[in-house]
Amino acid sequence: MLSPLRSIVTLLLAPLALTPGAAATTTLADGYAIRVWQTDDGLPQNLVHAAVQTRDGYLWFGTQSGLARFDGERFTVFDPTNAPGMQDRRITRLFADAEGTLWIGHQSGGVTRYREGRFETRLMPSGDVSGKIIGLGSDEQGRLWAMHENGAVDSLDGRASIPSLLPASDRPAVMGWANAARGNLWVVENGTSAQLVDGRLVAPSLPPPQGSNYVLGLAASKSGGAWILCDNRIRRWDHGRWVEDLGEFPWERDAGGSCLELRDGTLAVGTLRAGLFLVFRDGRPAIHFDHRNGLPQDWVRFLYEDREGNLWIGADSAGLVSIHPTAFSFLQLSEPARNTSVLSVAAAPNGTLWVGTDGTGLQRYAGGNWKHFGPEQGLANWYIPALAVSPQGDVWACDFWWGGPYRLEGDRFVRPPGLEENSSASHALLATGDAGEVLIGNRDGLRRWRDGRSTWLVKSPATPAPEVCAIARDREGAIWCGFAQGGLARSAAGQTSRFGLADGLASEAVQALCVDREGTLWIGTADHGLSRYKDGRFVNLGREHGLADNAVCAVLDDGMGFLWLSTRHGIQRIAKEDIERCADGKSPTFSSQIYDRSDGLPIVEFTGGFQSVACRAPDGRLWFACSKGLVSVDPARVESNPLPPPVVIDSLWVDGKNRTIPSGAPQARLAPDHQRLEFRFAGLSFVSPAKVQFKYRLEGIDGTWIDAGAKRNAFYSRLPAGTYRFRVIACNNDRLWNLEGASMTFTVAPFFWQTWWFLSACLLATVGAVAWTVRAITRRRMQRQIEAMERQHELERERARIAQDIHDDVGASLSRIAMLSQPARSDLAEPERAAAMLSRIYSTAREVTRSLDEIVWAIDPRHDTLDSLVDYMGKFAQNFLAPARLRCRLDLPVQVPAWPLTAEVRHNLFLSFKEALNNAARHAAATEVRISFRVRPDSFTLEVKDNGQGFSPARTSANADRVASGHGLTNMKARLARIGGRCEISGETGQGTSVSFIIGVASQPAVPASDPAQV
Repeated sequence: MLSPLRSIVTLLLAPLALTPGAAATTTLADGYAIRVWQTDDGLPQNLVHAAVQTRDGYLWFGTQSGLARFDGERFTVFDPTNAPGMQDRRITRLFADAEGTLWIGHQSGGVTRYREGRFETRLMPSGDVSGKIIGLGSDEQGRLWAMHENGAVDSLDGRASIPSLLPASDRPAVMGWANAARGNLWVVENGTSAQLVDGRLVAPSLPPPQGSNYVLGLAASKSGGAWILCDNRIRRWDHGRWVEDLGEFPWERDAGGSCLELRDGTLAVGTLRAGLFLVFRDGRPAIHFDHRNGLPQDWVRFLYEDREGNLWIGADSAGLVSIHPTAFSFLQLSEPARNTSVLSVAAAPNGTLWVGTDGTGLQRYAGGNWKHFGPEQGLANWYIPALAVSPQGDVWACDFWWGGPYRLEGDRFVRPPGLEENSSASHALLATGDAGEVLIGNRDGLRRWRDGRSTWLVKSPATPAPEVCAIARDREGAIWCGFAQGGLARSAAGQTSRFGLADGLASEAVQALCVDREGTLWIGTADHGLSRYKDGRFVNLGREHGLADNAVCAVLDDGMGFLWLSTRHGIQRIAKEDIERCADGKSPTFSSQIYDRSDGLPIVEFTGGFQSVACRAPDGRLWFACSKGLVSVDPARVESNPLPPPVVIDSLWVDGKNRTIPSGAPQARLAPDHQRLEFRFAGLSFVSPAKVQFKYRLEGIDGTWIDAGAKRNAFYSRLPAGTYRFRVIACNNDRLWNLEGASMTFTVAPFFWQTWWFLSACLLATVGAVAWTVRAITRRRMQRQIEAMERQHELERERARIAQDIHDDVGASLSRIAMLSQPARSDLAEPERAAAMLSRIYSTAREVTRSLDEIVWAIDPRHDTLDSLVDYMGKFAQNFLAPARLRCRLDLPVQVPAWPLTAEVRHNLFLSFKEALNNAARHAAATEVRISFRVRPDSFTLEVKDNGQGFSPARTSANADRVASGHGLTNMKARLARIGGRCEISGETGQGTSVSFIIGVASQPAVPASDPAQV
């Protein structure tokens, strides 16, 4: 039986709240992706005080409403209601030691330890639990320490207590704690810094300051010493001197707060009123984050960096924030164009960015400043669908009006000579730089403008949407153009070739063209994905091959081996080596990275249908137009996440109830009548949690891995009895898989009829039943054989009896007739003697006839019933006694039951009855014979009684019981005994004789009562 403590511990892993999924808000700012989690995302409270990552990969956050464990999607909350070992829900500090134990500091001054699924309260050696815990960490010897708000430091092993550096009269003001790798611990107490060395707080002897040495904050350095914020400067102190100086504070002097040295050496400083600053050691300007560019509030309560380099901060009472470097950035247009869509973008050789909008004209962005161009500067209207900048810096723009495009001359756009005023609006422009050449695509087709002259290269097809949407030039100088509805055309050496569906093109709706560095032409279509044209052949790729979407808005080659696609579902980065392998048929799919809102993009649906919706700038950055502004990415800054995510199986839910198995517990054993199993798991990667992908497999059920995508649970219906192993693997946002993953072994108990003992019992019962059946069948066969032998023996006896009867009766009588016939022939002359002989022959013949009749009756199976026997014996008695002039009285029931009798019973009973009649007729000197018959449920009785001279059986000599026929009383008794009955003889001299034949029978139906009939 489980102890109450263990039962409580088992419940500790049951969450107070499980959110269906944390959907953090992500934004881009200064090359960083900023995500914000709040209570709507499952956080127990927006006031977060501390963070730490344990060895298993979970992130833990301390709030005023409990401890939250985070797996990237769900927050699991622990507090005193579901974790009895935690006495205070208000958490102020967290620390994870090298052994994987989580240490929790509370507002009340206590410390709780979480290890192997158990929460345990630890007492401080000082006994002071009045001041909240503001610091937890380990020193160089691995000894654990906790700092109180009043400055006292206690060892968590209960052996040492270090008093505060503050005078008793001082109240705590600026207090801080910093710990780094290798046990480098520092504290700040009211502006005084100190290092924890050998169980003592040692204050460094800072040199005389320009103003004062009042320390506003510090961060323990991984390389030794500490970054100390004092005297309005950021410096690193080590070995008794300043060893590094990053300059003056980029914030107000009194706004210092939390400090942390990141793993790349960057110093993160969280302030009380000015947000977060990232101060770089390579001389780059500091980056500032506040409520204007991503932070929900400007008070930074804590800083923590996880294993993947994500920086976690608590933004006062506005939630939890993570910041991670990214190659993406977002450029929002200035007023009044801020709320309009971008239709086109082009980059000049000097880095100037030209942006065409949908209703606010043309914008130029250079040096962080915007300049606006509209009708006042020569454009016909405010809608700019096409832009081009030549390698020489000539700027071309086209609006939705007749007579374009226009070229920038000074500060005005002018229609150059050779372009007619009645020409339709252009959707595509390409400035090749070849002697000022510009390729212009509109509804009429593709034409070339050069040296003041315009010539047509390709005419548009007769379709509802004939405009040219994309233009490209390959390495051989051939010009390609794609139509909104008309396929693809190629112009070279004055010849035009057209390509459509019949030629293998994926779609007639072409809206993007790109010739990569290898000379391959990539065609983005509006509805059927991407086509590759290489070696005179088209190969088509769609979502089934790995595309994010079948609507490809733009295709760019970054010059670093990757293609970038803007789509209706984000921006996609594909290694050309992978996509070429797929297009060549060597791989069914290709891998890629898809960037969307989870990466900070303000939108996932990008602008398409025009030539200039994307461009590559001279510095290598790629720019993509969307309805909210411009998204850019620096391909050189794209870094792959090298850490596969730790995989955990969070819990097993059985029919809606949590069956989480604590660490170190034996495998789960499930009841056989479960209906539904749910496995909840997580991949602990926090760079982009929404892009963690999973595969799972239940060994014994699944033959292959099941691709779950981003779904973090797996369901199974009722499983048969047995032992199973559930495995799950995961990959991070860059598709790096943790192939070891996590596993859980569990057993489904069998129903009682599936247990070994029940099956063994059934087997034994089956064997016994089979043996009994075989024995019964064998016994029945033997019985049948015995019965057949007995019937054969009985038949043989019957045959022998019949032969004996025929021999004794018929044969003897026939012999007598033959003997009487011989002298009768010689006595014919003497009539009297002849008559006497004939009379004897006649009598003998009658006896033969009667004997034959008895024999035939005895062997006829139709007479094998009791009623037939009684009827025959009554008639026989009358016929037998009549010649002897004896009166025959029959006392028989009106209805005799038709009980079956064997031939042997009939024969022996009849012979005994006949012997009794014969004795009465020949020896009793009687005048009357009374024959009575009585039936009982289990027997019947036949009685023959005469009124003759009688005799006493006890005084009869051995020779006196012989009758003329040679059969006596002994034979009657023997015959009755042979058929299972008995013969009872009674009588007295002068009072007649009574012979009773009593035959037992098996249980028979009841005999209806009736009066006997007397004859």
